[in-house]
Amino acid sequence: MIYVYRVRGPYATALAKIVLDSGHGLSDLSDKLAQRFSLHPRKEEPPHATIKVSDDDPNILVIVGVQEAVMNLLNTFVNKIPFISYEYNKYGPYTSIVVKIKGIEDGYCVAEFNDHTVIIHGYPRCIEGSKSIVHIVKPAMKPNRTTIVYPGIAIIKDTVVLLDDGMGKVMFSEHIRDLERKSMLRSLSANIARQGFSIRWRSSARAATLEKIAKDLEEAINDIEKLKLGSYDVGDVIVEGESIAFVNLTRVSKEYLDNIRNSVTPTMLGHHFMRTCGKLTELADLVDKMSKYIDRDLFYKSLKYALADSMLGKHVTIIHRKATNEKIEIGSIEVVDVVDDKHLGKIIVGKRVIKSEGVYDGLGVPKERGDMAFTLIPIDTWFIIHRYVRTSGEEKGIYININTPPEICSENRIISYLDVYVDLVYVNNRLEVIDKDELDKAIESKILSRDFIDATEKTINYVKENIEYLSSLARLITSRSAI
Repeated sequence: MIYVYRVRGPYATALAKIVLDSGHGLSDLSDKLAQRFSLHPRKEEPPHATIKVSDDDPNILVIVGVQEAVMNLLNTFVNKIPFISYEYNKYGPYTSIVVKIKGIEDGYCVAEFNDHTVIIHGYPRCIEGSKSIVHIVKPAMKPNRTTIVYPGIAIIKDTVVLLDDGMGKVMFSEHIRDLERKSMLRSLSANIARQGFSIRWRSSARAATLEKIAKDLEEAINDIEKLKLGSYDVGDVIVEGESIAFVNLTRVSKEYLDNIRNSVTPTMLGHHFMRTCGKLTELADLVDKMSKYIDRDLFYKSLKYALADSMLGKHVTIIHRKATNEKIEIGSIEVVDVVDDKHLGKIIVGKRVIKSEGVYDGLGVPKERGDMAFTLIPIDTWFIIHRYVRTSGEEKGIYININTPPEICSENRIISYLDVYVDLVYVNNRLEVIDKDELDKAIESKILSRDFIDATEKTINYVKENIEYLSSLARLITSRSAI
């Protein structure tokens, strides 16, 4: 089957190209996108699914819509875009379910649905042990697995979502801006809202015919009235709403999308990184125009090296991203040096003082207050080196984290990457690979694409073959930086 997708956000051109190349269609195109692909905007045609960027993280793509369309595109992305992590949830927005209420916890009405914790907003009665019909507004996403819901059944049609929530609200998609159209939709909603139904007009309502809109609204009301007559048990799915998938992009993923976009319109390497890094967003389009005059690879290398140099003397935070969307912040780390190495290229060198006690993960040696942690970040490799030393200068161990090549956002003072689970530890001249089973689990659980296996194996082999050089380099650089 051919599916139709709506594409939004900083990756729109590249993703639209992938959609079209996979044999599917586009609707509700922006004027710029329609012009680039020589297509009619088709604003009146509702899409099967929408691709956009997460409101919480510009590195995460969100695919939401009809289950089959979401799964189809997710599979396409997994097969096409390199080095991504991903998650699929069939219980997406407007899925109506029956939950069992646990009671009030931390001021929220908490319930359970299968293995999910559910928080009910706008619910006047929160009686422990009772059941309630609710609809999902924010699906569960790893790592916390908490679903946000509102009371009542939700019905989705092409132009409208009807909610039996007792609130009587009228809401509009942000894409409906025409005042006359909003006034007309508000008039259609008035009588229904007085009955306690809430109405959310979808973006396709801005171009649909009045007959189509009226038909969708009538069908939605009839559907809810029929469903309200049913008898349901805890755990039942009353109405399947939209499915949702999350795709976590890495620097390598964005480089791939740069090249895809370049096949449509002149695009520099680093375009999508710049579009998601503060004020660099403003430069991305200007830099693209320079691609006629400057070698793309040379520019990209210059950009990465300049960003690395700009971090010198700053206190930065390392964002250690997991495939489960968990984020671990390491820092603040003071960047004390930026060096060039003939084998590893540009390396950012940071240090921080350990302020807590315990045991260093993986190394198995005591962590003591006052220890110094040195971090070497080669900007174009699949690993980062952490060297831990006592206050006396004696080395406790070296921890080598395997991860995707880092992204450096100097304005936000952030260095981020996606962790690949596997690490290597070097203590008393003995090298050991740890947590490899965690990578295997992530691949089998289908949250990491399979190309991580080869990349990780190559990195492990490189470290094994060059551990003497890497450890000596770490000692040399950090001993100089400790002064």
